[in-house]
Amino acid sequence: MKCRTLINIIGKYNHYSILAALNLCPDRVIFIRLTEDQECCVNAIACIVNRLPHTMMIEHIITEQSTAAISEVFNKYDSEDTYLNLSGGSKLMGLLAFKAASGSKATTIYIDTDNGKILSLKNDVEVLCPIEVELTVEDLVCSTGAEIIKHSTDIYDKNEFKELVEFMIKNYDMWKYAKNILRNTRIVKQFVMQPLFIEIISDSLSYIQIKALERFLKEIFEKKLITDYKFYYDHLEFNIATKEAKAFIMSAGSWLEALTYRCIKEIKEVNDAVSGMLFVWDEEVEGHNELDVVAAVNSHLVCISCKDTEKYDVEDLNELEVYAEHLGGRKVTKLLVSTLAPERGEMTFQRAEEMGINIVLFNGDVSSFKDKLHRLLMQRY
Repeated sequence: MKCRTLINIIGKYNHYSILAALNLCPDRVIFIRLTEDQECCVNAIACIVNRLPHTMMIEHIITEQSTAAISEVFNKYDSEDTYLNLSGGSKLMGLLAFKAASGSKATTIYIDTDNGKILSLKNDVEVLCPIEVELTVEDLVCSTGAEIIKHSTDIYDKNEFKELVEFMIKNYDMWKYAKNILRNTRIVKQFVMQPLFIEIISDSLSYIQIKALERFLKEIFEKKLITDYKFYYDHLEFNIATKEAKAFIMSAGSWLEALTYRCIKEIKEVNDAVSGMLFVWDEEVEGHNELDVVAAVNSHLVCISCKDTEKYDVEDLNELEVYAEHLGGRKVTKLLVSTLAPERGEMTFQRAEEMGINIVLFNGDVSSFKDKLHRLLMQRY
């Protein structure tokens, strides 16, 4: 669809304004905002310009929330080819804008992401057009002023890592033994001068543990993720092929992050997914924040933290809550994925429920795990 003018009301979260622009493809976008919403407006404009570089952007600042203030701006653009988006800004601003447009030539619209439609409210509620362009994770993140500085999506999309995760899941009991050994810093030795060389003291390991580790090393050797491996009477050694492979094999939880990313990406309603996302806020000079998996479902954000341990608590929940609130507010779906129930049990589950965070446990059954994720992603619908 194509239109002459789109008018957006700016507030704290503006993905509906961006979504309207991407689907209506206006010649110009008018932003009505309060003085204090300057930064929010700048972020929204940056996202739209990135996708629609030839569209004209015009800001109008109002000093009070009133029908008169909005009408003064709106009347300058009132025509049959003008669309006023009521989905952005605060509820009060939306109501005032609706009143300002009453009896005008323009069409008031509402973005119904739950049903994938843009609705016209001019006469009765009618479907103006379907939502054909959805927001990506980058759109949603950048609309808040945050910036993605790095992610591991390309790594997890590589065949060798996808196949390795498949092997881990098909041989989950074996993998549990192997990963617990690889995470044991008391017996695993790494060397600054030989960063890809790993030594494991094996004299305290059981026969079952040794066989599990041997099977795993054989698999990653065949996949060329390690260049060699040797067993001695009291230790074993292997050389990892690349820094990328080392990060995946030796980092706790990388496999769970990769599995969660894969399952999320396979859900048909998910239109974009990113893993291992490092990002910074506008105001940060140094340091970064990280979310393990981030997805966009019908232009709504999903934030997921992965914990391959029972040692997660209220602090981990708070971190996920802070990130989600900053990136999308209350409408963000928040999940914490783990292989084990939390160490502090019911207290952690209760606190998670209070914060609107769903804890999803993976027990080796991928089909059941994926069904749980799908159900939680669609829960809002």
